[in-house]
Amino acid sequence: MSTQAATVRGGAAPKIVGFVCDWAVATADLVDGAGRLLAYPSVVLIRIPCSGFIRPGWLEDALKAGADGVFVVGCPYGDCLNREGNYLMRERIDQLQRRLARRKVPAERLQMLAHGLHDREAFLADVAAMVERLQALGAGAAAGGPARRPAAARAPAEEGGA
Repeated sequence: MSTQAATVRGGAAPKIVGFVCDWAVATADLVDGAGRLLAYPSVVLIRIPCSGFIRPGWLEDALKAGADGVFVVGCPYGDCLNREGNYLMRERIDQLQRRLARRKVPAERLQMLAHGLHDREAFLADVAAMVERLQALGAGAAAGGPARRPAAARAPAEEGGA
């Protein structure tokens, strides 16, 4: 386990849902039986036939259901088995980020990744970066509700102190 993963687990790990194309990064030995990443148990992966298969409403539903962040992993650009699924999904995510921004939901809570079958290290690095970004943002603002600020950002009186 990396030091970075241990640090993330020591704090409030953000809940993240990742939709992963069957033809993108291989994750079989990176997850447990429930689909959680072994390195980041607060990250749940859902395998899909193609990133272009995802409907933006599903991403928004995941955020409304309490996920702090959502990502989609497609094939590398220009290498989609279904021709343009990853380009289609990237455009949909851009549109959804703009729509959510109008509701004060930070764009960092939604991300498109593109990794090939054997790009596990780069995939895990992208997940680690997203976990850190979400921890910095604080949890809970995903559905447009009030954000929970990281403990370091709260005043002592908010923590029950004087």
